Order: sequence, then structure tokens, then C-alpha cells
Amino acid sequence: MGMPASSSELPQTLPTINSLPNTPHPTMSNYIDLPASKSIGARFLAASYFSGTLLQCRQFNDCDDLKVIQKALQDLYTSCQNVAAEPTVLDIHASGTAFRFMAAIATSTPSANVILTGTPRLCSRPMTPLLDVLRQAGARIEALGENGTGAYKISGGALKGGDFEIRGDVSSQFISALMLAAPTWKGGMRLRFTTPLVSRPYAEMTASVIRDFGIEVELSETGVTVKEGKYIAPANFRVEADWSAAGFIYEAAAFKLWSVWISDLVSPEISMQGDAATAKIYRRLGVKSEFKEDCAEIQRYYDLPDDLNLDLTHNPDLVPALMLSCAFNTVRFHFTGVRNLRLKESDRLAAMQTELMKFGFPIKVGEDYIEWQGGVWSHDHDFVIETYDDHRIAMAFAISALRKGTVKIANPDVVDKSFANFWEQLPKLGLKCKREGNIMIVEKEDNWLY
Repeated sequence: MGMPASSSELPQTLPTINSLPNTPHPTMSNYIDLPASKSIGARFLAASYFSGTLLQCRQFNDCDDLKVIQKALQDLYTSCQNVAAEPTVLDIHASGTAFRFMAAIATSTPSANVILTGTPRLCSRPMTPLLDVLRQAGARIEALGENGTGAYKISGGALKGGDFEIRGDVSSQFISALMLAAPTWKGGMRLRFTTPLVSRPYAEMTASVIRDFGIEVELSETGVTVKEGKYIAPANFRVEADWSAAGFIYEAAAFKLWSVWISDLVSPEISMQGDAATAKIYRRLGVKSEFKEDCAEIQRYYDLPDDLNLDLTHNPDLVPALMLSCAFNTVRFHFTGVRNLRLKESDRLAAMQTELMKFGFPIKVGEDYIEWQGGVWSHDHDFVIETYDDHRIAMAFAISALRKGTVKIANPDVVDKSFANFWEQLPKLGLKCKREGNIMIVEKEDNWLY
């Protein structure tokens, strides 16, 4: 299929289709309401903790990951004000971002005495590159699990900065966690990447947030330098709507919906989120985006390509929605830069391959690619989509009801991790949701226009 194109190398003009007239501007009740960006929110809360303004932050209730890290930071703060003999347990549940960030924050907090824990899968996920750097800086971390895994007992202290090295191709969250903590270290941090950095936009986001809090940072292809400094909270800091969640609304638009309006989605030109590339990527799948002062309007307006080749190294969270957008539109795809999806809430590559086979889609997975070379999918089988404790799998397959007609999703509460109101938004897209026990049945409205 040729070499995959970078997500930034997209055509500026595409052939249009004229079958979809513009719809009237909806009432506010018909806007899609996205959660706050959990990536920006987590970094904002960490910076607010170091600046001493954590307790003045608004409560984030639309995303479990943000609720988890906000509570963990508040509990850490309280435990340091009231030192006890027994360590405070910080239960991160299933949030990988919070787990990595809290490890760096707690070790860098004098008088911290905590046990950092979470679900069994979270505790087993890779942490060694991050912990190695923290220990070199003087952190006291005791692994309580097998083979050096979590939970972790952490005794915080004043860490000493300097020159460090880390692999860049395991998780950008390691780099972001170190960047957030490093201003509190004596002498700051000079961190060299020994391998290319994956998901670079997330490190750039971290740099942007801590600069807003008065910290000097320089990020390059080969490393990052963070100066020792004092966090000072800015007067006004905006936590944007979540572009990663917007990917599922773009998936819906790719299935030939009429115009969809999304509240408060910041345009890619000014957003600090790497997944704002969603707008350009979905342009390849025929979706036009127009950004207004208080909303975005998106609509399927262009013809579809026969193939879609993308390097998603910097946007891996978009893979589930993109796979379904392509497969159900009979667009062959070949996505590279997906290796790290095996280390998410689930082995996301294997999970997507297994669930798409239920529809008759033969998905091929390699070491760092996933592809579909075409074929006819089945409309007839009655089955349940397993979600593997993975919010993005649940949301991506729920939207596919716009094509299949009816989809049954197991363990629907997994969406709370990043988009607590997801099921409540689906009627605005022409989907009915009915829960039966631990199954969510999603059906396309008969009178919805496509």
C-alpha cells in the first residue's frame, strides 16, 4: 500500500459530495458536550499542586482520570500537613497518567509517606524507565509487587537534579512526569532521550503548561531541559475540551451524518492538544470542520478515499475510531506508529482485531502496524462487543451503530474513565441507548437522516 503518510501531510482540497444540505443551527441542547481534556487537566492539577493553588481548582467531574488524580493530589497534600506513622494509600484505580505523574510528584514532596497503587493491570504496566531516573535523583521508592512492579511505597524528599537519560519510545508520560517534578529539584533536570520520543505532542503540552506556571523549559528532538524554579499559578488558565474524545464524534460524522455541533472545541491552530490533528486526519475521510467562537461544526462533505495510510506515532488514541471509520466505510487502511497501543488499558491492537473479526473484518496486526485490506462485512450476527476495561474501545464501537443499526457493548461504565456523559450525548447523534444489566444496547433512530 506504499509508505504511510504523516497525519500532518494532508491534502488541502478534496472532491465534494452534494447530497448533504446544511441543517439549521441547533439549540444549545443539541450541542455535543465533551469532557475537559484529561491530558491538560492532569498537567494543570499537578502544576497547581506545586504552586500551592490545588485547593482552589474547580472539581473535574466529567472524567474519572481527572477525579482520581485530583483526589490523589489532595490526599497527598493533606497527608503532608498531618504527618502520620502509617503511609497514606493513594489508589489511582486504572489511570496510567495519574500513576506515572503521582510517582514523580510524591517522590519530590518532602515528608510524603504514601503507598501508590491501582488496579492489578495498572500496577503491572511499565514503570522502570521513570523509576530509574527518580532513583538516580535520590528518590526512595520500594516496589511492593513481583519483579519490581507496583504497588510502590514512596518516601518523599528534596531531590537532586542533573543529567539523566531515558528511553523515549516507551511512554511520553514518563517524560511528562519528570518534567512536572523537575522544577522542584536542586539544579533542575537535563534529560537526554536515548531513543526517539513517541507521542511528542504530549511532552510539548507539558512544556506549554509549566511555562504558563513560570517554569523555563526547552524541549528538542534529543532531550528536554527544565530549570529549577517556583511554580506560580497564572491568573486565568483554560482547560480545553478533550480532542481525544472529539475523535468519536468525528467518527460519527464520517458515517454521513448531517452537521454536528460540538461545544467549546478549540481550533487546532490554538489548541495545545496533539489530538487536535483529528480535524486534519478526518478531512481525509471526508469530514469538514468549521470552528466558531463557541463551538465547532463538523460534517461529512467530501468523497472517501479508497485507502488511508497514516503514521499515528503522535496520535495513537485515535486508532480505534479511525479503524471503524475506515472499515465501515470500506476504506482500506494501514496505520503505523501503533506499537505502544499494546500497553494501554488493554492490549488495544489485539482487542480491536478480535472485536472487528466479529463483524467479519480480517484485521492484520504487526509489530508496529495494523491494517485492513478490504472485504465484505456481516450485518446479521447478534453478538456483544467486549471492552477489555478500555474506554476507547467501548466508545468507538458504540458509534458504529450508525452503520450496523444495533450494537451491544459490554461493561459500559468503562467510558467514565475519560467521558462520563458519553451515553447521554449519543441521542444527539441519532442513537438510542438502553441498558440491560451490564450491557448497553445502542440503536440507530429510524427517523434519523443520513
